[in-house]
Amino acid sequence: VATGARVTRLHHAGGKVVSIDVRAKDCIRSITVEGVVSTMPLSTLARQLDPAPPAQVLEAADGLKYRDFLIVALACKRPDVFPDNWIYIHAPEVRVGRIQNFRNWSADLIAPGNGTVLGMEYFCSRGDDLWNMDDRDLIALAKKEISSLGLLAAGDLTDGHVVRELNAYPVYDAAYRRHVDTLREYLTKSFTNLWTAGRNGLHRYNNQDHSMLAGYHAALALMGRKGLDPWEINTERSYYEEQVLTSGEERQATEIPLDPRDAGLVLP
Repeated sequence: VATGARVTRLHHAGGKVVSIDVRAKDCIRSITVEGVVSTMPLSTLARQLDPAPPAQVLEAADGLKYRDFLIVALACKRPDVFPDNWIYIHAPEVRVGRIQNFRNWSADLIAPGNGTVLGMEYFCSRGDDLWNMDDRDLIALAKKEISSLGLLAAGDLTDGHVVRELNAYPVYDAAYRRHVDTLREYLTKSFTNLWTAGRNGLHRYNNQDHSMLAGYHAALALMGRKGLDPWEINTERSYYEEQVLTSGEERQATEIPLDPRDAGLVLP
């Protein structure tokens, strides 16, 4: 396991990735590989392949778009701010879009004590005013907004910490499916030991269970064992919020199952 490292190049020959270049600090080293499971954005992966893919594949990669995200974690003295794991915020006078209560996910996520940590989530794009805001200003904004929403008093909050996440959300625009299909066809037909998984690796708005399941089956494939095609995970009709009924009736909204087992999505 290499921490603080980033893959910068994937060298391939004869339909296989044979080595990868890894940058750690100011040093780049080459590592021979038998197989690769990639969770980087498809747009990044295509640009890191050496030799480069055909022009139409690179064009498809460059056509994919992403939405970025940052979270301001606020340490709170109170453990019971609200009973949910998270709540969505629709008040137009604030910029926070969702608030997590990490104690409600698990008390093990919180340092010993009686408080909790609240995650103030902001949906943004790199380079905009939120993304470029100083951490201290973001923490001050988050504290001001949670107080203005009436959830906490300023005196209930102590420390704050900011985490920025690039490419958190794959954008579904009018051209994304065509671009993804082009990339999928190239990757699946050109390589026998390269698999993609995760939200960015498939450019699909997967939840964590779907992403883990795709990685699991990618690992099975690399070991020569039979499993599912990671590209086919989270394509069940019951996971779509809108369905076209085969009876020809108009489109209607359907509820997404709360439990993956409701759609037959169960880890072996």
